[in-house]
Amino acid sequence: MYYIMTNKRRLGIFFFYDKNGVADPYVDYLLKDISQCFDKLIIVSNGPLSFEAIRIFNSYTSHIIVRENKGFDVWAYKTAIDNCGWKEINSYFEIVLFNFTIMGPVYSFVEVFNDMDQVDVDFWGLNVHYGVDYDPTGVNPYGYLPKHLQSHFIAFRNCLTSSEAFHKYWNNLPNIKSYEDAVGKHESYLTKHFEDLGFSWTSF
Repeated sequence: MYYIMTNKRRLGIFFFYDKNGVADPYVDYLLKDISQCFDKLIIVSNGPLSFEAIRIFNSYTSHIIVRENKGFDVWAYKTAIDNCGWKEINSYFEIVLFNFTIMGPVYSFVEVFNDMDQVDVDFWGLNVHYGVDYDPTGVNPYGYLPKHLQSHFIAFRNCLTSSEAFHKYWNNLPNIKSYEDAVGKHESYLTKHFEDLGFSWTSF
């Protein structure tokens, strides 16, 4: 299902949260490297930002969304997607959802994207949770935790982002009121959900 585009434009959506609105130096380090991989970067903060955090983020993008601290990272990503609209989302070869829990990189993300551009899949992530045969969250629709990409970094190719299935997923996203909801209804659910619909995936 790999969709080859002649112009591989890439959108990054970065979720950030800090109770004091402080962006520590590791966040700046991450954005300095990974921002060079995007044609557009959107930063979504679930809460107010300090003056210094705003200064740091403004050095990488003018697209900064500050919202109420509701819905964890899941609804922050949805806010950015809704802000873009499907027409813009569909214009990118790849959109990348990633968050502030990433420490690094050890070596440049340019190498990661260059390597993964050669891989024939519909979506991919940095690493995998191998799942368990029960559901510790109590809310996963499958009744257990399937093998899944961890949600701190997932890249979706145009063949998936332009699909009705992807639009339906985000248009009908359930309320996320707790950490258990975020893991059970999104992180541990998304990979198998799209796999069951015929989309292929892998991890770096």
